[in-house]
Amino acid sequence: MESLVAIRRCRNYDPEDLAPAIEKVFNDIGGFGSFVKRGDRVLLKPNLLKSAAPSAATVTHPAVVETVASMVRDCGARPYVGDSPPLGSLERVMVKSGYGPLLKRLDVEIVPFTEKRTLDYSDGRLFRRVDVAQQVFEFDAIVNLPKLKTHTQMFLTLAVKNLFGTVIGTDKASWHLRAGRDVDTFATVLVQIYEKVKPTVSLIDGILGMEGNGPNRGDPRHVGILGASIDAVALDAVLCRLLGFKPETLLTCVIGEKLGVGVADVGRIEVKGDELTGFPLRDFKPPESATITWNLAGGNPIRTFLENYMITRPAIDGAACLNCGVCRDHCPPRAISEMEGIMVIDRKKCISCFCCHELCGNDAVRIVQPWFGRILGRITR
Repeated sequence: MESLVAIRRCRNYDPEDLAPAIEKVFNDIGGFGSFVKRGDRVLLKPNLLKSAAPSAATVTHPAVVETVASMVRDCGARPYVGDSPPLGSLERVMVKSGYGPLLKRLDVEIVPFTEKRTLDYSDGRLFRRVDVAQQVFEFDAIVNLPKLKTHTQMFLTLAVKNLFGTVIGTDKASWHLRAGRDVDTFATVLVQIYEKVKPTVSLIDGILGMEGNGPNRGDPRHVGILGASIDAVALDAVLCRLLGFKPETLLTCVIGEKLGVGVADVGRIEVKGDELTGFPLRDFKPPESATITWNLAGGNPIRTFLENYMITRPAIDGAACLNCGVCRDHCPPRAISEMEGIMVIDRKKCISCFCCHELCGNDAVRIVQPWFGRILGRITR
């Protein structure tokens, strides 16, 4: 065995259930005191994609963050909470997502990610330079606190993907643009970020997860588990399997193993914790965009067929659209424009990154899966 992952059941976010479950899942991998020492400055990195009620399963539940912050305090260390939401200030997103009481009770300092640091890589990596937040490297320990969700581009957003939040604001869109439809490329930059940021430990909030078209517009789904590991790749691989999917479905696991920054082979992962009767799940809904894609040169008849009949794409519902312009302003390839008072997507420019779907606050961007893609998805599920 090369990596250790702990999985514990937890029914809800009530303190009497949540606090013991989190303590147990950390004890399974060495105890929280082995990660945080007295006097440490500890960064808690939740998933704070946007302002959303905890019941929507879009953000890491504030009760999870508060419990971990309290444990940091109990160790004689000081907790901080940091992230870089693509829309809105960090403080505003936190308050509107139910974090206000936590901030008052524990006097937790908010750390917006605002200053860049360039990470340099060797010749063996696809990207030689990646910019992330400087603030991430100013702490003695990092506790990664992702939310268990589906993702229309990456299939699932778990522990490795959560660290994309260390990329500052609009820089996120530039990475979507550079990757285009090539999900392998985007997965690679996610793994490279994980390789350098390398959180001290990851604890995933899988009590109330999200299935379907996440990470913003999916359906809340009670899963009832917490998972922890110092190896985020291994944690993601185990969670992927518990949800009923092969770990190789998640490209960050495949690439993480290939680059040697984590273990994705479940045969080399020791899993501790509760007996998980009822897992793997057999009905967890993947995103509709989970279809096979190929990067083919423009004009290629095979690509034309794939784009018309197989590759999932976003579509704007004119009846629901409020014409706010958020999708247009944050579209990486500038594929969205206003025409006669309606937002329209230029199919030739669209790279199917689904940023418009992720950021729309009005449920006006739908996921459209052509008939052949739906059939293939059922066959390969």
